[in-house]
Amino acid sequence: MKRIIIIIGASLVFIFICTVAIVMLSINHGIKERISIAQEKYHGTAEDALIAYLADTTNSARDRTDVAIWTLGQIQSQKALPILKELYNSNPDGKTCRGSHDSVLCQYGIDKAIRAIESKWWPLHPGLNK
Repeated sequence: MKRIIIIIGASLVFIFICTVAIVMLSINHGIKERISIAQEKYHGTAEDALIAYLADTTNSARDRTDVAIWTLGQIQSQKALPILKELYNSNPDGKTCRGSHDSVLCQYGIDKAIRAIESKWWPLHPGLNK
């Protein structure tokens, strides 16, 4: 009976570790993909290209939120922090942008990016800020 419990426990730990690894790899891939999108259009480091992508209002608000804001938060861009704070309207729930992400930047996304940049939480990806 003890052996079965140990096997089940070890299996659950293994499954948990694999799940975390898959999620981290998936996020890492998404970050690299979004950086590539920004760098195809704008030159410079990942951070500079993403900031340029965010600043360019010819990109849709949805793309600026998805490509630039989320990624800048994930790479913990200190350079983007004042820009994001300027764009933030103290609306952490994103109630003012709900249903209109094609026309306004997502306040919930901006709030999450700011919190990610200011945090010291280990699973973020500052190493991709090259």
